[in-house]
Amino acid sequence: LAAVAIENSQVADRVKTEQLKLINFGRYFTPQLAQRIASLDEGTTRLGGDKREVSVLFSDIRGFTALSERMAANEMATLLSDYFTEMVECVFNNDGTLDKFIGDAVMAQWGAPIGSKEDPDKAIAAAIEMIHELDKLNVKWKAEGRPELQIGIGLNHGEAFAGNIGSERRLEYTVIG
Repeated sequence: LAAVAIENSQVADRVKTEQLKLINFGRYFTPQLAQRIASLDEGTTRLGGDKREVSVLFSDIRGFTALSERMAANEMATLLSDYFTEMVECVFNNDGTLDKFIGDAVMAQWGAPIGSKEDPDKAIAAAIEMIHELDKLNVKWKAEGRPELQIGIGLNHGEAFAGNIGSERRLEYTVIG
């Protein structure tokens, strides 16, 4: 009985560790990618930082400053939340990683910490999907009397540093280069 209790305790500890790992990866990556990373052997993927081939997407709202000056803060927050929700889904639908929001901009990347030769194509597919989803949002918003948005999207592919950047108190997993 004691051996069974010890084994059950060890299994419970391993399950807790795996769940914590999955939760932590889920803060950076799509659910599918977080699951792949969590299932890898320890040390196969490290989050310290290294050079990687990555595809990076930046998307921002054209004329955002002028628009935000004309709208109430709560209306702008709602508009941005609706917009970001759809744009992030486009990134996740194409196996990308949401890197961060920068004001009205979305930064996403493919290739780190796990990459594939399809990453550039997936980044392009996400950009095209973002345009189509914004078209749908604009139809809905126009019918509601809300402002329509236009966006610019930039894509780049090449070598970059991928890893944790920041300070001892706050780190972000990102790509630079």
